[in-house]
Formats: sequence, structure tokens, C-alpha cells
Amino acid sequence: MMLVGIFSITFWKFKEGIRARYFLIGGLVWVISILPKVIMDLTVTPKLNSWARLTFDTLGFLTIISLYVGLRTGLLECGFTYLAFSRSKLKESTPKETIAFGIGFGAFEAILISLLAIVQIAVFLLNPSIIELLPKEQRKLIEAQLNMPTWIVLAPVIERIFTIIGHIFATLMIFLYVRLRRIYYILIPIMYKSIVDAMVPFLQWFYKPTTSLMGMYEAEVWIVVCGLAALIGTYLTLSKLKD
Repeated sequence: MMLVGIFSITFWKFKEGIRARYFLIGGLVWVISILPKVIMDLTVTPKLNSWARLTFDTLGFLTIISLYVGLRTGLLECGFTYLAFSRSKLKESTPKETIAFGIGFGAFEAILISLLAIVQIAVFLLNPSIIELLPKEQRKLIEAQLNMPTWIVLAPVIERIFTIIGHIFATLMIFLYVRLRRIYYILIPIMYKSIVDAMVPFLQWFYKPTTSLMGMYEAEVWIVVCGLAALIGTYLTLSKLKD
């Protein structure tokens, strides 16, 4: 995952001669957009989760949580990206520089997630006794993850590649909205990111990707499909920007 983030930045920077600041700004905007999510996960999310479990059946619970997760991502990530472009000189960027912003947005996400995973794995490997101190369910989850076959690493690599493509597409659409001010250019990326993340609770419930090798790869099919759709959308958006 970390290599995907680093390679994507390095490749686009040297291929197109893009200044590093576009990648860094994209990464900074991702950090800013993720902070409200962290705050919500510490306050709102647990209460909503408990209420939905007690009030609805499984399908109703998953639907409520999916709408919450999806709309939160779509509105926050697209909202902060819009502010970055509309309130700064980024509105004068070229399409290639805009792509660099999208790459930075997704690459920083991949790098930070991988760093957190590395730290977690290192802690458990250096001090295995910590696992015994965890609650029973959490301990089983960690043990199942640590005991998965090595080739499980391909799943998150695939996920990050297609996720970055999705971020590029959304960024270009928002940039197009800033340029042309047509409402559907901002609604499309919000809907796209909302739909992508809205499926996560369903995928986690039915495929158990955190504990099942096959389940993880089955869950990645959704990300690949969304990434391919974003790739087509990116091509069409770039064509529009050239008009």
C-alpha cells in the first residue's frame, strides 16, 4: 500500500514535471477531510450504531449505517476539495496538475493507512503478550489477520490502485465544476464517493474481509468495478476540459 502511494506520486511527478506542492496540497486536504470523520467516530458513530442495531433488523441497520458512511465521505471529501480549488489559486491549475492533487489525496491516504498497519503489526510481533490482554473477540480478529497467507497483501494493493483512480476522477470533476459552475459536475463526485463507501458496511457484513482471505478478494471486486468506472469518467472529464 505504501509503495502504491509513493510510486503514484513519483511516476506522475517525473512523467509530467509536476511540482511537489500539488501532491502535498492534495495530501493535506485529505488529512483535513479525515479529521471530522475521526471526531464523528469518537462521538456520533457509536451512538448511531447502537441505536440502529436496537431499532432495525439487520438489513435496516446496514442501510442506515451505509447511508451515514457513504454520505459522510462524499460530502466531506468533495466539500473540502471544492473549497481548496474554489478559494485558492488551484482554480488556475492545469488538468495534469489537478490530477497530481488527486494522486496526492489518494497517495497520502494509502501511505498513512499502511503506516498505521505497520506499527500495529510491529507491536504485536515484538510483544505478542499484548494480544492476550485484548478482549476475546478482538483477540480472535487480530490472530486471524496475523495468520492469513502472505499473498493477502495483493488485496490492499489492488484496493489502493483503484481507490487513487477514484480520487483522481472526483478531483477532476470538482475542478470542472469550479470552471463551469454546472451543478451536476459537483453532484457526480459526491454521489460517486458516497456510493463507493456506502457499500463498505454490506461488504464487511457479508464477506468478512478482515478475517477471510476469499472474502477480502471478493470485497475488492466492488472497488475494482468502481475504479474502472472512475477510469472511464476520468477520460471523459479530460476530454471535456480540452474542449
